[in-house]
Amino acid sequence: MNGLVRRMRKGRIPSALQEWTSIAAMFILTATFVVLVFELTDRDTGTLLRVAAIIFAVAFWGILYVFQLIYRRRFVYFADQICTNLDSLIQNEGVQDFSLEEETLASKVQMKLNQLYDVTNAATQESDEQKQAVQRIVSDISHQLKTPIANIKMYADTVTNPQVPEEKRLFFLDGLQNQVEKLDFLIQVLTKISRLENGQIVLKAERQALYPTLAQALSGITISAEKKRIAVNVVCDETLELCHDTKWTAEALFNLLENAVKYTPEGGRVSVTAEQWEMYTKIEIADTGIGVSETHINDIFKRFYREPKVHSTPGIGVGLYLAREIIGKEQGYIKVASREGEGSVFSVFLPNQAG
Repeated sequence: MNGLVRRMRKGRIPSALQEWTSIAAMFILTATFVVLVFELTDRDTGTLLRVAAIIFAVAFWGILYVFQLIYRRRFVYFADQICTNLDSLIQNEGVQDFSLEEETLASKVQMKLNQLYDVTNAATQESDEQKQAVQRIVSDISHQLKTPIANIKMYADTVTNPQVPEEKRLFFLDGLQNQVEKLDFLIQVLTKISRLENGQIVLKAERQALYPTLAQALSGITISAEKKRIAVNVVCDETLELCHDTKWTAEALFNLLENAVKYTPEGGRVSVTAEQWEMYTKIEIADTGIGVSETHINDIFKRFYREPKVHSTPGIGVGLYLAREIIGKEQGYIKVASREGEGSVFSVFLPNQAG
């Protein structure tokens, strides 16, 4: 620290010497001018000229002194403004005493400071949002992992108990396997969410037929629909083409279809229609399921959200969230209309052209 102060003091010495050297030079020039006037004039004929030279010298130094005072005051005022604004920035209060109507050096510096404040404030807010997002993710993961891990520990303790009959041991082993599979599925889903949110997954949209993508998504719900005797009707022109990523679009559509089958009672219907418009292609998935209450319609796309009435149905509440993230990355969007007890209609809109 002392070395830094000494270097700063050394840096100020040349500036002070330069200032005093300039003043001395100006004084010498003024004195030389007066002496020359006195030397070149005599006492009888040059009195007025000599007086004028003296008055000029005094006036010159007077004006120089006044100018120096004004300059110093303006400089002190300018420095005070800058210090005040820097203090405000440090205290996160923004730039003070700022006027866009002024064209002064202070206003220009304040404008730059204001821009710096906006940039740093935006970076701070982004950092805070990222921290909150990480905290939410950690909280969600902790909450979702708690139940299967607790069940695994319980089943493991029970299975290792020698007093448990063989029949019950097999039953608990089956339950243990189910919980391990659930935990594995949960980890895979969390990995997908993390990779999507962090931009590690890059969707490659290519112009291709929608029908194979839709067929891939439908293949995942065929068995579960047959078990519940749910009729699945599909209307899609095999020649319909648009720009999309086959793998991830199929993933998004599957999540919507899986929800439709999961929450539709036995003997219900699920209808899938695809219609190409001028700029977008609309893929509509309608069901005759339990529907979504109006108070929760804005929450169903949240990560890990599930309505209280479906807590007894298997699921972790990430299907709709993943579907919206995927469709959003393809520059599309999802709309939903639902009536409780009558069913839901999810409409996926994907752009026909990339970009």
